[in-house]
Amino acid sequence: KALRMLRIFRVLRIVRVLLEADLSWTEEPRFQSFIGLVIGFNSLLMGLETDIEWQGWFYMEQVLLTIYTFELVVLLKRFGLFFFSCKNPDIGWNVLDALIVFSSILDSWVVPLLRLIFKALQDPSSKHDDSAGPNLGQAMMLMRMARLMRILRLVKLVKAVRPLLFLVVGVVAALQGVVWVLVLTVVSLYAAGIVATRLIGHGLIFEAQDIDEAVLETFINVPESMFTLFRVMSGAASEKEAYAIDTLMKAVPSVKFAFVFFMVTSSWTLLSILTAVVSENMISTT
Repeated sequence: KALRMLRIFRVLRIVRVLLEADLSWTEEPRFQSFIGLVIGFNSLLMGLETDIEWQGWFYMEQVLLTIYTFELVVLLKRFGLFFFSCKNPDIGWNVLDALIVFSSILDSWVVPLLRLIFKALQDPSSKHDDSAGPNLGQAMMLMRMARLMRILRLVKLVKAVRPLLFLVVGVVAALQGVVWVLVLTVVSLYAAGIVATRLIGHGLIFEAQDIDEAVLETFINVPESMFTLFRVMSGAASEKEAYAIDTLMKAVPSVKFAFVFFMVTSSWTLLSILTAVVSENMISTT
């Protein structure tokens, strides 16, 4: 018991030193570079952990989580309530950092601790309640899904590397213009989908010709026609769609001109507009 009390006093002493220390070094380039290296190493580690099974990943994860927790604690001590203040220009990044660290602590430390406590308090002689099986399984599934929150640590890499941060800021600024380009794309596909459904899906251009049902099914309704035209526009048409279009062009050769016009106006023109909008916003932002 005396040894345990001494350990508690040591922890309290460390906390006291942390509260009284001058934490201005948290804004120095050396500390920021160290955190950036840790984030980069963690990014590489997540990919290796996904593909390679090794028991050592768990211990490396605990070390990294300790570093992230220490970073968050010293920053909270350094800036106080201003860290989460609306007047802080980095409030978005700060909230995201706190969310990443808290979710990792919950997954790696709190949940296993509660599991051990629950197991220790459970009566070994009592029979297992089968009705709790589905609920326990759902809880385990939610905890596994919560582990995917660690992927958000890649966002910390963006924050740590300034060129990446400027690039992301430019992309976010360009999204306003990109939204209107997407709206124009949807409107164009909607108009072309209506025309394709009425002419091809309803068989108006075939007159008395016998046409394969695969052609009609590809343009059977407006949503299906829009999706088919979108895949054609992006060059990702399936074998069924390619066969339907080839059959259509053999049956009605004049449709070729309509598809050429669609590709020029939708794919080439809209892609050029999208590239111009993104480039202009990126240049003006960065």
